[in-house]
Amino acid sequence: MFEAFLAPISQTIVSNPIPADSQTVPDGARRMISAALRLDDPDKIETVIATAKLAFPDRHAAIDQLVVDLRKPTEPLTVDPYIVVGIPPEPARFSYLENLEGRLDVNAAYTEGNTETVNLGTRFTGSAKVKASIHRVEAYANLASANQARTQENWGASYQYETLWTDDIFGYVRGALEHDEFIGFEYRTFIGGGGGYYFVNADDWSLRGEAGPGYQYSKRDANGNEAHDWVLYGAVETKWDLSEDWTLGHNSKVTFSEPSTSVVSRSDLSTALTEALRAGLTHEIQFEENPPSDKENLDTILTFNLSYGF
Repeated sequence: MFEAFLAPISQTIVSNPIPADSQTVPDGARRMISAALRLDDPDKIETVIATAKLAFPDRHAAIDQLVVDLRKPTEPLTVDPYIVVGIPPEPARFSYLENLEGRLDVNAAYTEGNTETVNLGTRFTGSAKVKASIHRVEAYANLASANQARTQENWGASYQYETLWTDDIFGYVRGALEHDEFIGFEYRTFIGGGGGYYFVNADDWSLRGEAGPGYQYSKRDANGNEAHDWVLYGAVETKWDLSEDWTLGHNSKVTFSEPSTSVVSRSDLSTALTEALRAGLTHEIQFEENPPSDKENLDTILTFNLSYGF
């Protein structure tokens, strides 16, 4: 058995003469001891060490020190890990244009003959959604004349801020400005707030209502008559996709006050011409409970519209 272990060492002695330094271990013996220490067999390890000492009797101390050094646990290389620093992702940016929905309606008519009439009208509705908040804007203008006499002239604009309290319940703050001398006021302003509820909020049908108190200031005529009123405002809005192309919508707004209650009801039926263009009919009713004595309390408007949506 010893001959098997001594053979490599003997070969090493022949090829590598013993160094004069007794503190070193010849390369052949070093390799054998190092290889033996990797075995999970104490008897074999001791046999190799004893064989090395037998082959090199003047190197016992060096062999013992080599065994001690080789048996020391090695520590992992303490080098800081190499971290690739990439470009940090840009924070998410919100753009109102990416969350904007809107619709612009335009209608116009002209007839001549026994009666010359002109009708022009436009309306814009838009909304921008930001997380749990919705900004709504609406503006309109209508003009009509018959035989060069003005028969209708009104315009208005409103802004409404909504915040969702739950999936179905929301709160709102609303401000509006209107002008319509033919109904009975030079201009009228409103500001108020309240709450609302989505009764239906499906992909093809939505129904919502809202109500709350508000303050209304009216300048009724050019003579400067004014009115300051606390009012109760309410609105109902619904939209129903009858098919892939046809849509039916309705929007009613009512303002209750002691001097005069006003109602605006607007219904429209439209069909898609292209992805963005639609055509349809709109029927609008404007009711004023107590208009000036020379004014009718009910106006109706029926128009054919072209609409652009985005």
